[in-house]
Amino acid sequence: MTDDRHNNRGLDPASHEGQAIAALRRLPRARASAGAKVQARRAFLAPDADRSIWNHPINFLAPVALLAAVLAVLIIGYMPEDHWVVLDVVEPDGVTTPAGANLAVGSRLKSGILTTAAGSELELQLGNQLRFRLQPGTRIKLPKAPGRWFKSNRELFLANGEIYGTTGGQKLDFPIRFFTDELSATLTGTTFAVFRTDTASCVCLWEGGITVVPADDVEAPVLLEAGQRVWVYRDERSPEVLPLNDMEIMKLQMTNDAGIAESVPDQPGQ
Repeated sequence: MTDDRHNNRGLDPASHEGQAIAALRRLPRARASAGAKVQARRAFLAPDADRSIWNHPINFLAPVALLAAVLAVLIIGYMPEDHWVVLDVVEPDGVTTPAGANLAVGSRLKSGILTTAAGSELELQLGNQLRFRLQPGTRIKLPKAPGRWFKSNRELFLANGEIYGTTGGQKLDFPIRFFTDELSATLTGTTFAVFRTDTASCVCLWEGGITVVPADDVEAPVLLEAGQRVWVYRDERSPEVLPLNDMEIMKLQMTNDAGIAESVPDQPGQ
């Protein structure tokens, strides 16, 4: 018989405490079930939740696939669906293009600085939405073409010279703003012209509607009506709204009648 006197030193076997201890000793020992052992082993081998993801490849790959799909949508959505395509060029040697691109009818141009020397002209079209012509002695900064799905704002800066353009009477499906140091104007469905001289900038309107905003933040915006032009001066003179002159009427009518080209030529070599 095992002597429990050492383990239960000072404990009377006849007392309630002694009887309780004796009853506990007679109980069968508890043994872990097979399932509990498996769970304990898993918990030991993977003590934190972050590591357990590697034991479940499907759980790990799902967010990766989702991220890849989102990135693909963004990349495709911001890629341009249309391009700036050369419809016509007069004396191409006098035209400079971004990165010195080769210039010919059908050439695609990237964003950047375009200039036409005296005697040179350049006509561009973007998809089936916007067509415009740079007159001799013009310098602009051409914006990027809008994305396929994400059509963020675009701005075309005129440093000097003249531009005649049209949207073919259709509303653009992306916002584009022409601006100079003196003014800005957001195009909608219009046939228009924008000039910049040494003393002022001018916007002409043949059809549609356009609001011209002076850059000084002092003068109120000017809502042009068809057949009008507005001059915004560099000095402190107020903007001046006038009827179109004969030369402007002739060029704007020709631009309007030409409209949007139904098809653009292929890039050279294609």
